[in-house]
Order: sequence, then structure tokens, then C-alpha cells
Amino acid sequence: SLSLSLSWPSSSSAETWGHAFPELDHRYVVAHVEENGGRLPVEWSPKCPAPSLETSWEEHLLEQQDHLEKEMEEAKRMISGLQALLLNGSLPEDEQERSLGLCEQDGALEEQLVIIRSRLDQSLEENQDLKKELQKCKQENRNLQGVKDALQQRLAQQDTVMLQIKPELLRANMEKEELHSQNADLQRKVEERNRLLAEYKKELSQKDRLLHQHQAKMEEMLHQLSEAGYQQAELEKELQHRELLLARCLKKDVEEVILYGNHNSQSNGFLQSLGKGTASSTHRGASDLQLVREALRSLRNSFSGHDPQHHTIDSLEQGISSLMDRLHRMEVQKRQEKRVRSLRSEAAWPSPPLSSAPVLRQGLRLRSYRPVMANPWHTRQRWHADPSL
Repeated sequence: SLSLSLSWPSSSSAETWGHAFPELDHRYVVAHVEENGGRLPVEWSPKCPAPSLETSWEEHLLEQQDHLEKEMEEAKRMISGLQALLLNGSLPEDEQERSLGLCEQDGALEEQLVIIRSRLDQSLEENQDLKKELQKCKQENRNLQGVKDALQQRLAQQDTVMLQIKPELLRANMEKEELHSQNADLQRKVEERNRLLAEYKKELSQKDRLLHQHQAKMEEMLHQLSEAGYQQAELEKELQHRELLLARCLKKDVEEVILYGNHNSQSNGFLQSLGKGTASSTHRGASDLQLVREALRSLRNSFSGHDPQHHTIDSLEQGISSLMDRLHRMEVQKRQEKRVRSLRSEAAWPSPPLSSAPVLRQGLRLRSYRPVMANPWHTRQRWHADPSL
């Protein structure tokens, strides 16, 4: 006899086995579950490998599809075995061992066949539902494949854009580094320029101070130069005055030589007095020249060491010296000529030369005798009274 238990497993277990074996007879599965204490054979266990981190979701879906196809084939084989059992009343040799428990149970065979048919119809309906779900999953798989292709295409485009952006980014980084280096160079140059500017300002302030000092010294030198110019003008005036005095003295000596010549008897005394006059005039000229030189030396000392006025003073001193030498030579030459003329005319002189002192009616003055008494020659002097006095 063939008997099946009418007890159903829990809803969660039935749904799990139904989803795992969509082509398997639901009643047959329930019987085996009850025999094995809620466990399926190893070959009926769902072989849904957990997706690893290396496999993608597409490979996982393909594996599930292959697994479902294998389970469908196994379910078809089991259904064919059940149909043979219903038609022939016996199972194939490979299923006889599994149906031993069913033969031992009590009950009517017809009732069990009705139950098996009803459960088979229910399994077929569930199989159809699972097929629809499989089609739906395949459609979703196709949609996901399209989304995947679109995403891959978009990812490829983004990769292309990234490849285009990478050189630009690299170039921008290089330009940034170059700008940083240029900025550092410019900052270093600015610091160096600031340092040089500070040094230049310091040097400029020092030069300004030196310039103010030189300006003060220049003003002082200009003041000294103006004073030296005034002194030079005074010295030139004094020199002109001395030259006039010298010329007057020379002229006076020449006139005295001409006027006061002696006779042959007094020639020795005349020559002696002439020699004394020449010596005195020469000594007087030398003393005047010495005074002029001392004045020029004091004027030269009033200027600084490199003053251009030294050249002017030296030229003036040389000119004065040459003028004095020329005057001395002219004086000596004139005296020699006068001496020769006096020697030639000594024989024609009746008496020593006379000197006349003009006497005014208002009275006799001492200055009237000075030209006569200051005569260096030894001469005789005769005084004549004016009858009108």
C-alpha cells in the first residue's frame, strides 16, 4: 500500500523549498521533508553560491540561471517518475528505495492518488508562477544589462574625459609649480632690491651730509676768497703806490745826478756820493721788493693748499720781480750814462751846482729847506736874501 502524510511544513519552509525547486512536485517534496525531519537530500539542496567579492552581479545571475535550469531538469525527471508511478503503479529502479516508506503506510490507494494529483496540479501551478517569475527576472536581467551597458558606456566616456583632463591637470600643476618658483624668485629679488634701496638711501643720506659739509666749506672758502680778493686789491693798490714811489725816487735820483755834478776837483767826492746814492736806492728797492714779497706770502698763506689763486699770486710776484729788475737795470744804465755825461761836462762847470729854496713873502718855512738839506752830496750852500723882505 502507498501512503503519504497529509501534514504540511511551515509556510516559510514551503516557500523556501518551492522557490528552490520550482519544477519538483510539491507533495513529493513535503513527504521527503517529513521523513528526513525537515531536511532535504544533499542533491536537492539549493545550490546558490554566495557571490564573492571578485565576481560581479552579472556572473552571479548567470550562475543562478544555470542552477535553475539544472533544477528544472531534475524536477522534470522526478515528475516523469511520478507519472510512471501513477500510470504503472510502480517507480523506476532508482526511485524504488525512496518509495518504500510510502508502500508501508495504510490507506486507500485511490484516495492517495487523488491527493497526489491535486498536489501535482498545485505544483504545476506553482511551476508556472515560478516560470513567470523567471521570465520577469530574465527581463529585469536584460534591463539591468542595458543599464550596465549604459553605465559602462558612460564610465568609458568619463574615463576618456578623465584621460583628457589628466594632461591638463598635470600641465596646470606644472604651471603652478613654475609660478611658485617665479614668485619665490621675484620675492627674493624684491628683498634684494629693498636691501639695495636701503643701502642707497643710507649712502644718499651720507652724501647729503657730505654735500652740506662741502657747501659750508665752499661758502667759507668763497668768503675767504672774497676777503683774499679784497686783500689782493689792497695789495695791488699798495704795490701800485710803491711802484709810483719807486718811480718817483728813481726820477728824483736821476734829477739829483743831473743837477748836482761836481767839477774835476770834486769828482772823487761826487763819485763817492753817487755810489752812495746808487747803493741807497738799490737797498731801498730791495727793501720794497722784500715788503711786496712778504705781503704776497701772507696772502698766499690765507688760501688753502690747492686754491687756484696761488697761481695768480705767483704770477704777480714774478711780474713784480721782473719789473723791479727792469727798473734797477734802467736805473743803473741811466746812472752810467749820466756819469759819462757828467764826466764830459765837468770842465765846463764854473762852480758846484746850486740849490735854490723858494721863500714866500709870508715867511720862511722848514719845508723850504728840506729839499736842500736832504741832498746827500757834499755841496756848498749860499743863501740870498730877498730885498723885499
